[in-house]
Amino acid sequence: MAEGPALYDLHRFAGRPDDRSQFAADWNAIVTAAGLKDTLLRFVDTLHRLSGVPPQSLGLRRAVLLFGPPGCGKTSLARGLPYAWQRADPQRQAGFLHVNTHALFSGMRGGGQKLILQLFQEIGEQASTGIPLFVLVDEVETLGSNRGGISLETNPLDAMYQVTAFLESLDMSVRDSPDVTFLFTTNIPRAIDRAVRERVDFSLEVPPPGPAEREEIMQAALTALAAAYDVGSVRAAAKNQVRDWRWLIQSSDGMSGRAIRHVFVLAATLAVNSAELTIDHVAEALAAVTATEAGLQHAGGMYLESFQGR
Repeated sequence: MAEGPALYDLHRFAGRPDDRSQFAADWNAIVTAAGLKDTLLRFVDTLHRLSGVPPQSLGLRRAVLLFGPPGCGKTSLARGLPYAWQRADPQRQAGFLHVNTHALFSGMRGGGQKLILQLFQEIGEQASTGIPLFVLVDEVETLGSNRGGISLETNPLDAMYQVTAFLESLDMSVRDSPDVTFLFTTNIPRAIDRAVRERVDFSLEVPPPGPAEREEIMQAALTALAAAYDVGSVRAAAKNQVRDWRWLIQSSDGMSGRAIRHVFVLAATLAVNSAELTIDHVAEALAAVTATEAGLQHAGGMYLESFQGR
């Protein structure tokens, strides 16, 4: 392996799945719409069932794309997927390889292209055991950028060659390593080159949580905070479905699961000098987070002097 940052992190899953592992925690912590996790597992089962089919006959690249807003669980689902897939049948073995995309860029001409070729060579070596290998490329647009948007004034050839190397390596991998399943994630589908998108066998949106999912996330956050605070009044509001609890669920519409959890962190900050966390603390925190997000939207995501003085 070349000197410098490692191109990937590798983990192996064999025998009885470890329900206490970080991978189990990643999978179990994400609250999604009904059936989304099952759909993802079916995608993987289908690709493995077709592992003996010539890829050219079905255009297979054995790749799944998870897309959607930030904070909704794409990366965690991808990290937890090998665990969940193996848990369905403990006789299975699996490997998980998380590509360190930041390590694939080089200031040397042609350096990024060479690193991608090296990465896929090593993926092939890791897959040569015949044990199913899941390869996560987080924020796939960093490697498969839309070539139509690449500036012709800032070293365009290296950027173009890097995307080409990524595409050619995917094609080679599906021919030489049928036990590899690629997992791609993105917040910006339009930034992915069309040639990459068309090589994806399955695309699955991971949207913001709905009302039932938001309530489940809030209950999980309360359970986490119960170790430090009395959360009885909040639980009573949830149990009795009083107006304040319904307001919390309704007012969090459109928020990601991560953002909702951060609301409860802020609520704990508001209650830091109190032994009790109340529904009012949570409501105040949610109102503050909502107002902050509205301000960022107004500023176009930039801290501008005109915005600062309004």
